[in-house]
Amino acid sequence: MKLYFGVKRLVCLVVLLIACHGVMAQINVSGIVVSEAGESLPGVNIIEEGTTNGVITDFDGKFQLAVNSKDAVLQFSFIGFESLEVPVSGKTKFEIVLKENLKELDEVVVTALGMKREKKTLGYSMQEVNTEDFSEVRSENIANMLQGKVAGVYISQSSSGTGGSTRVVMRGLNSLSGNNQPLWVVDGVPVDNSYTGSFNQWGGSDVATAASEINPDDIESISVLKGPNAAALYGSRAQNGAVVITTKKAKQGEAVQVQYNGNYNWTNLNEGYDFQWLYGQGNAGKFDLSSKDGWGPLMTGQTIENWRDSFYNREVGGYPMIAQDQRTNDFFRSGMNASNSLSIQGGGENLAARFAFTDSQIDGVTPDNSIDRKYFDLSTNFKYGRLKVETKGTYTRQETKNRVALGEYGLMQMFTKMPANIRLEDLQDNMTVDDIPMNWTGPSNEYLNPYNLITNKKSSVTKRDRITGVVNAAFELTDWLTIAGKTGMDYWQDHGSYYGLKSVSGTNPSRSVSEARLREVNSDIMLRINKRFSDFSLSSNLGGAIMNRKYNSLGGSSGTLVIYGFNNLSNGSSQTATEYETEKEIQSVFGNVQLGYKDYLFLDITGRNDWSSTLPADNRSYFYPSVSLSGIVSEVVEMSEDIDFLKLRASWAQVGNDTDPYRLSQVYGFSKINGNLIYAALPNTQPFYNLKPEETTSWEGGLDFRMFKNRVGLDFTYYNSNTTNQILTLATPQSTGYTSKFINAGKISSKGLEVMLNLVPVQTKDWEWDLNLNWGTNTTECIELSDDVKTHVLGSMRIGQVVVKEGEKFGDIMSRAFDRDANGNILVDDNGLPISSADYVKIGNMLPDWTGAVTSKLSYKDLTLNILVDIRSGGDILSVTDALATQAGTSARTVEGREKMVVDGVVASTGQPNKKEITSEKYWSYVGGPYGVGEAYMYDATYAKVREVSLGYNIPKSMLTKVSFLKAAKVSLVGRDLFYLVRHTPGTNPEGASNQQDWSQAFELNSLPSSYNIGFNVNLTF
Repeated sequence: MKLYFGVKRLVCLVVLLIACHGVMAQINVSGIVVSEAGESLPGVNIIEEGTTNGVITDFDGKFQLAVNSKDAVLQFSFIGFESLEVPVSGKTKFEIVLKENLKELDEVVVTALGMKREKKTLGYSMQEVNTEDFSEVRSENIANMLQGKVAGVYISQSSSGTGGSTRVVMRGLNSLSGNNQPLWVVDGVPVDNSYTGSFNQWGGSDVATAASEINPDDIESISVLKGPNAAALYGSRAQNGAVVITTKKAKQGEAVQVQYNGNYNWTNLNEGYDFQWLYGQGNAGKFDLSSKDGWGPLMTGQTIENWRDSFYNREVGGYPMIAQDQRTNDFFRSGMNASNSLSIQGGGENLAARFAFTDSQIDGVTPDNSIDRKYFDLSTNFKYGRLKVETKGTYTRQETKNRVALGEYGLMQMFTKMPANIRLEDLQDNMTVDDIPMNWTGPSNEYLNPYNLITNKKSSVTKRDRITGVVNAAFELTDWLTIAGKTGMDYWQDHGSYYGLKSVSGTNPSRSVSEARLREVNSDIMLRINKRFSDFSLSSNLGGAIMNRKYNSLGGSSGTLVIYGFNNLSNGSSQTATEYETEKEIQSVFGNVQLGYKDYLFLDITGRNDWSSTLPADNRSYFYPSVSLSGIVSEVVEMSEDIDFLKLRASWAQVGNDTDPYRLSQVYGFSKINGNLIYAALPNTQPFYNLKPEETTSWEGGLDFRMFKNRVGLDFTYYNSNTTNQILTLATPQSTGYTSKFINAGKISSKGLEVMLNLVPVQTKDWEWDLNLNWGTNTTECIELSDDVKTHVLGSMRIGQVVVKEGEKFGDIMSRAFDRDANGNILVDDNGLPISSADYVKIGNMLPDWTGAVTSKLSYKDLTLNILVDIRSGGDILSVTDALATQAGTSARTVEGREKMVVDGVVASTGQPNKKEITSEKYWSYVGGPYGVGEAYMYDATYAKVREVSLGYNIPKSMLTKVSFLKAAKVSLVGRDLFYLVRHTPGTNPEGASNQQDWSQAFELNSLPSSYNIGFNVNLTF
């Protein structure tokens, strides 16, 4: 018995010693994994050789791992980088630098909610935009600088000049409400990008959205999340995708660095609309000073009476009647964009900071139109132990003066209808001694002197102060579990000031001021999980968010000023005031889980639930899920050595779109009558008590393919989405007490293809040529509307309208058209004039067939040439400018047939070919004008444009050795929007919509001539 217990004690002692030895032999190692550029790498796989013991690096590239021996070997692997084996050799702290592998292609990208992900793991299409050249080939609006760089994204600048808006559409138009713009996110915080322009057919102005206020010098990276599949975690705000911007930040341990960037470019106009310069003022071939048309005699230098003598008794004498074909060029000026940016950054062991200041002065081509913009930016990055805190604050001060007047009372309208003989030197005499406007037509409220639209005796100024800021904190609870929180604010305040001119009858002008404020606060808290289990990896984020948005505005008007020249509200004869405010809140919970298997198969599941204050209680809560799967086929299937990478991916998602505040209940509006009687009225639109959110369900599939050591790359995506519960307005009988009501109806289908092809045709020691092509096509159709609505009008002008019809493509253009016989011949009446339809018919569609771009980058040693050609194929645009100019006789189309012409057609009453002679004046007076036959003014909107060109030279370091404080220098010649290679419009801008509203893209109305920029850029690093 004693022997038994002795053996038992011995066995126990041996087991205990072995266990103790195992515990004592384990070593805790930790460290960080970075790229050769010093950027932290999240998601790097770390395995102890010969075991299944391993971890993956966290979002900051850090890791901790207990290994079994001081002689263990750590294996580091990461897509896009060369694998590395590192012996522990008794060490406990490591800083691992991984080298890029030219055969591997994936990189770390920023996705929804600011999360960094390996691109190889994504099951949906997204695109990183190269921002390297953003400081060189600049535009006043960052959205313009994305043109031609993202497949399947159509970006168009308005033709309204400096301070105008830019329209960004990803994967078609899904919403009939007009809300088809993507969400803009800066450093994880959504920014307000709502449109505040006041344009309509009659006038107003176009106003750039918040995207124009993002400083290109401050951008580190841009991720374009196309469609709901990529942006599902953002919920209802990202139904149309998201543009995610990450700004520059300093890093710990970074030496102090000062950088200067100076950009100067000059803007000039291209040739504009095709006017005729042969015939002068008058009608029926005869000069008539009282005529407002260009149907007068052939100009041969004959002396004619000066309108200043006849209408205003100036006694300046007659002048020769000759063409003023440089009139618009002489009226406009050469614009300039001067930007100077200075930044300083550096970091110690725990704290890093960056401060930047940018001054941007933009003078438009229209005299007295300008933008003065200043940016102040401060960011800090603090790390101590397991705690990380980042802060970022930006203050922007902007003053915009005298935006270009648009529409039928706008600036270009005055040139469109002006006869060819009217001289600028006469128009510059634009005021009487009593400051009453003068014009070549005599006193007129319809025809205005263009100099009176830019005179300093009137003023329109908007000042904006904008503050954006974010505080982002994260604490590592363990090596695989982190808790993070973020609060961000976007606040802006606008102050508007306006006073005008006397009327042509001498009535004093009015004065108005306005104030508007918006404050949006977004806060979220997340629990991040990053864990590896043998062959499996787990990455997850669980959290909640809240968005609160408050807007208020205040306006005042003087009415007619009593004392001329004293521009103050107190000087008004009938002061009025308006006040408006709204508040909206969205509360959310969200989460995502990504499971990876052996670094080649990845499953992503996301879910988000929003509660919107703008929806009724029963419909306030809505859930949006998504799921995606990606597999790296080249990791599991043996392929040719020429093939570097092949990934297949597929995803499905559901997101939605709520509505504006106060559509659920009666909201009174207050007004004044006769200056002292106040009355209240209910809205004309009946509230919708059971309003539901719009809902978009989307799926996509695609592949990523690379070969020949990354010299050939292909990214292909097919997508299909359906949007239901559209929020429409339906006309109602006035007996209901309303003129319209909201309904949920409609189903819009959007599908298309996106292709990106990357080639490196030449790659030698000194030469490299990179060629990138992107192409996208989209078809958007209306599957159904409702039982009561079969056609929905998006917007209209007097000449036509844009509609969505059940069973048809989105964006049909409706107008009058020529009547034709069975053989397609135009029917002509007995007077020799064409017969047109009494009702509107479809004459075209505003959407393109496809869009694309070709980017060429040719490098020789330190010299680089970049060229970007932007292309749109198909789609139609109706030129209202052309309709107005032909009726007025100022268009080049009106030259032929001044003596006589015969309309090519068949006489309706006889069926015989038409032989009746008429004049072009009679023809175009009938066909043209604001109510003209739209078919005659439809043009193919196809274009190919040289969008960007830059020639840059990096000064070799050997040349900088004598300047010890200068680390790097680059100089560049730059050009933007240089010229069209292909265009089918009559000299007008095929991108010439007056603003970013969807329906406006179908019409060109008195657009400014297209412009081009040429300049230079200097970048210095100290």
